[in-house]
Amino acid sequence: MTRTFQPNALERELVDQLLELARRAPSAGYRQGVHFLALSGASLATFWEVTGGEEWFDDGVLAAPVVVLPLADPDAYTSRYAEGDKAGHGLEIAANWEVPFWLTDAAMATQNLLLLAEEHGLGALYFGIFRNARLALDALGVPEHVLQVGAVALGWRAATDAPSGSSITRPRRAPTEVVPHQRW
Repeated sequence: MTRTFQPNALERELVDQLLELARRAPSAGYRQGVHFLALSGASLATFWEVTGGEEWFDDGVLAAPVVVLPLADPDAYTSRYAEGDKAGHGLEIAANWEVPFWLTDAAMATQNLLLLAEEHGLGALYFGIFRNARLALDALGVPEHVLQVGAVALGWRAATDAPSGSSITRPRRAPTEVVPHQRW
């Protein structure tokens, strides 16, 4: 994860290409209820201001020229699972989904975006929105029923960027701790 970005703009065509490829993740019922809201310029400034990002990130992250908000639309999934070929399982009601696939699909598409950024030589940082997420979405015109699934800062990695945070202070768990076979 990149923590220090160059302030150089990203070409919109590159951002659009990455987002088009990223959204080709699995999609329950092929509903494709995942959206990416790409923020730059004034909309990005609004996002940082409403969420208080300046208080929890330093200038290295705030220099990212683009922040992408992965968004999940539960209604798209519940309406799809009310259709004839999917009906009869009670999944037209969001509360009946043991695993809300709108969040799963958004997470997979976001992982695609992170991998594509790396493949294109870009820096990327996935982060949670810790304050005023709904207020930010409202300010950016996102419908009330649509959910955010974090955010991804995108841009060119600064030469001074270095690993930091938990990944350098905590060891990776051994496979034997997290990969059981046959039984837990």
